[in-house]
Amino acid sequence: MYRNTRLALFAALTFASAAAMAQQAERASKHFEHMLKKWDANGDGRISLDEYLAAASARFQQIDTQNAGSVSADQIANSPNAHERIERRAEGLVQHLDSAGKGYVTQDEFVAAAKARFAKLDRNGDGKLTPDELETPRGDKALSDKRAQFGERRFEKLDANRDGVVTLNEYLAAATGKFKELDVAGNGRVTAEEMANSPLAHKRAEHVAERIARRLDTNGDGRVSKDEFLATAKARFAKLDKNGDGFLSADEIGRRR
Repeated sequence: MYRNTRLALFAALTFASAAAMAQQAERASKHFEHMLKKWDANGDGRISLDEYLAAASARFQQIDTQNAGSVSADQIANSPNAHERIERRAEGLVQHLDSAGKGYVTQDEFVAAAKARFAKLDRNGDGKLTPDELETPRGDKALSDKRAQFGERRFEKLDANRDGVVTLNEYLAAATGKFKELDVAGNGRVTAEEMANSPLAHKRAEHVAERIARRLDTNGDGRVSKDEFLATAKARFAKLDKNGDGFLSADEIGRRR
């Protein structure tokens, strides 16, 4: 009987894993189809380097509204692509948190998600978060240092009584405060549109834009030129083009995602 139970559990896990992989493959396929519609100029079902760079050039022109040949972090943050990312992220968050499928998130759902996140972060199960639990450094040293600095700043905000640890009550109080910031209508529910238009979302977009600008600005003049923008796109294409044939296929895009 024990053996049968193990076999049943293994079958269920295998099925769940296969289902998750199938969903991931489907998302990657749809993403590639979306890319083809936008970028495959000659309709051959593949994306060449020239097509990829042409799309990158068009994105740059959308950001460079003044035709200056270079853009700032502020322009990146306020670009159409940035607004699309904000909207997609907001929609994804609502879908994730909206357990009842109502089309909005309640304070109880928002706080419940924060409670689950706290439990995941509290690796030793003592009911308190330390700075290292809040943000575990990983990757190369530069990235680890940035994550550690971010964790320290976040910890200082959450540690309301300054006792060196973040309790569940402090963590949930911060989540409640964040929900009230998002709930501009004050009706106890937050929609994707409210999330996308919130100061929190736009502040995050500004931080992301600043990181992008620093990464792309290779000459350190405080702006991103078109050449710098396209050089990064070219490097990204080379990374995606796993077989080095000069084209991107659905399989390569799927593996990247």
